[in-house]
Amino acid sequence: MAQNAYQYENAARALPGQPAKKKVKVKKRYQPAVWTKQERSLVIVMAVTVLFMMLATVMTTVSMQRVDAKNQAVSEKIDKVKEENDSYRGDIQTKTNKDNLEKVAKSANMEQSVNNVRNVNQ
Repeated sequence: MAQNAYQYENAARALPGQPAKKKVKVKKRYQPAVWTKQERSLVIVMAVTVLFMMLATVMTTVSMQRVDAKNQAVSEKIDKVKEENDSYRGDIQTKTNKDNLEKVAKSANMEQSVNNVRNVNQ
């Protein structure tokens, strides 16, 4: 055993005396991987799918804007008609007012009597 230790000791002493070798960095150049037909077809299918989805999104957005514009126009027309109806109701109430009816009846030489009144609701 002592002999083995002696050999290792000489080997250990001999190494530091030698000049150290510099390690040179070697740049490894990799070749690009070759795509298989399946990978190429998958990329093409996914690209077409994404393109279709983008176009569908744009078309949907444009159509929704058109529908919103139409809805706004219709709601404006509805509001205008409601305002006209309110003004017509006011005119009807003023014209069917009892005082106004008596005034019109007097101008036409008419009288109001209970005997001539009919109940129209029946």
